[in-house]
Amino acid sequence: MECNRHYAPRIVAFGPHMLGPVLLKFGSDQQKNEILPRILSGEDWWAQGYSEPGAGFDLASLKTRAERDGDHYVINGQKTWTTLGQHANKIFCLVRTKQDGKPQEGISFLLMNIDLPGIEVRPIRLIDGGHEVNEVFFSDVRVPVANLVGEENKGWTVAKYLLTHERTNIAGVGISMQALEEVKALTRSVRRRGCPLIEDPLFAVRIARVETDLEAMKITNFRMLYTAQKQGQPGPETSILKIKGTIIN
Repeated sequence: MECNRHYAPRIVAFGPHMLGPVLLKFGSDQQKNEILPRILSGEDWWAQGYSEPGAGFDLASLKTRAERDGDHYVINGQKTWTTLGQHANKIFCLVRTKQDGKPQEGISFLLMNIDLPGIEVRPIRLIDGGHEVNEVFFSDVRVPVANLVGEENKGWTVAKYLLTHERTNIAGVGISMQALEEVKALTRSVRRRGCPLIEDPLFAVRIARVETDLEAMKITNFRMLYTAQKQGQPGPETSILKIKGTIIN
């Protein structure tokens, strides 16, 4: 039996949507007044400039440099895996503003237009031929010091705050639950030994296990959101959502 399935595209870009809470926590009054309304209205699409070649899991080893020149920073370096950066008009980046000491102590968080002179966005073609992620190159890019979020060399604190918020969504519970419903609908029409596949005992047990895990994930997600509402930010346990969500997906 042939089965043709059509999926609507799903665009997921968590980090850029978390810039709002970051600005509320660390941003200047000017940054809040200028940027937050444009995030809310959708006028600005923010890309996230965190990962670099050789600085993914070990993000603190990033090498993109921002050197102070009067009331500007001059940026040189590269970011990679920039999700949907080809559609963005803005980008926030982690940059190195201090070379000595602990790596985490020399990082700053900067905001900038992605069409500034010296910024080049190049596509990374995935195995399916799609273009979702990008490389972003910076060559003597000048960014006003006023675009610094928080304190210079304290960007690691800002970055961690953003990631704890991002991870409350990263498990993709809603998407997984929708996909499970699609699988269940399909297996009602696929037959094995004359019966719908969903009535097969072994297959039904597998579906039940996934459904149970997703319900547990949903409750955990609600707990994280409640913690964020009560304490002002989620706790480090949000990393559980990333690990477990990846396993379920």
